[in-house]
Amino acid sequence: MSKPKISVVMPVYNTKEEFFREAISSILSQSYKDFELLIVDDFSDTYIKDIVNSYKDKRIKYFRLNKNSGAAIARNYAIERAVGDYIAFLDSDDFSKKDRFEKQIAFFISNPEIGCLGTAVDAIGDDAKDVNFIPYKTHFEIESNLIFNGCVFCQSSVMIRKSVIEKNNIRYKNEYVPAEDYGFWLDMVGHTKFAILPEKLTTYRYHLANISHTQRDIQREKGGLAQICAFQKYCNIKFENINLWSKFFMGTPFSRDELKELEDRIGPILDSLISKGYPKKDLMYFFKKKFKKHFHRTRTIPGQWRLMNSKLSKFFRLKLRWRIFYFVTRGIL
Repeated sequence: MSKPKISVVMPVYNTKEEFFREAISSILSQSYKDFELLIVDDFSDTYIKDIVNSYKDKRIKYFRLNKNSGAAIARNYAIERAVGDYIAFLDSDDFSKKDRFEKQIAFFISNPEIGCLGTAVDAIGDDAKDVNFIPYKTHFEIESNLIFNGCVFCQSSVMIRKSVIEKNNIRYKNEYVPAEDYGFWLDMVGHTKFAILPEKLTTYRYHLANISHTQRDIQREKGGLAQICAFQKYCNIKFENINLWSKFFMGTPFSRDELKELEDRIGPILDSLISKGYPKKDLMYFFKKKFKKHFHRTRTIPGQWRLMNSKLSKFFRLKLRWRIFYFVTRGIL
C-alpha cells in the first residue's frame, strides 16, 4: 500500500460532538482522496474515542495521549507520525469545503517555491464579525505582516510541505502557547515562501470557548515573544531588552534606556531588511507610522520630551511643529 500524499493533523480535547463530527466528515468527504487523518485525542472524556470508532474509514488513525498536554504537543505528536508529503491542519471544531485539498495540492504543484499555503476563511459563531483573516496576495505581503503585525493564517486553512519543517527542524513550541501556531509560521520565515488562496475553503468556528477568546491577553503576550525571537533571528540582531520590539509595535511608552536602544537598533534593522529585498520607501513608511503611535500614547512630560528630541524624530523627519503639538496636548495637558 502506497503512502498517502497528505497527512491531516487534528488534535481534539472534549470538543462538542456536533462540531467534532462536522470536522471529521469535512475531511472524509474531500474530493481529493489520497490522505490519512491523524486524530490525536488529548486525554478527552471517553465519548471522543466512541465518536472516532463510529467511523469505519481506514484513513483515520486514532491516537490517545496518556495525559492532557495541550494542542501544541498533540500536533507535534501527529507530525512525528505523519507520512505524507504534505501536512494539512484542521482543528476539531472547524471544517473544510470538499475541494480544499484538491485546490491546495494543485497550487503546490504549480508553485514549487511555496511551502506554506493557507486559504481565505469563513468565520461563524459568537462575535464572528470580529474575525478578520486577510487573504494577502503575495509572499511579500504575507511575510511582512507575519513579521511586523501578527498572525495572518487561520491554522485550520493551512497546508505545508513536510520537507520544509523536517529540513529546518520546525515544530510547535510550548513556550509560545497559546500563540504556538503564530510561532510555527514565524519559524518558517526565511526558509520558504508563503501564499494564501483567495477562495474561502475553510470555515472557522469562533465561539466563547476558543483560546483566542478566553486567553486573548496571554496570547498577545506570547505572540509578541515569538515575533521578537523570529525577528532577531531573521535580521541577525539581538535585543538587550526582549520586550523592546513588542513595545515598539504596540505603541507602549518607552523608558529612557529603551528609547536609546531603539535609536541604535533601527538603522541596522532597516539595512538587514533592505538587504533581503524589502523596499526602503515602504519600510520607512511602516516604521515611521509605528513610531508616531508613541506620541499618541505617551502621556507624560518627560516621555514626550524624549520623543520630541529623539534621533528617531529626525530620522523619520517628523516636523517640529507636529512634535510640539503632541508635547503640549499629550505631555502637558
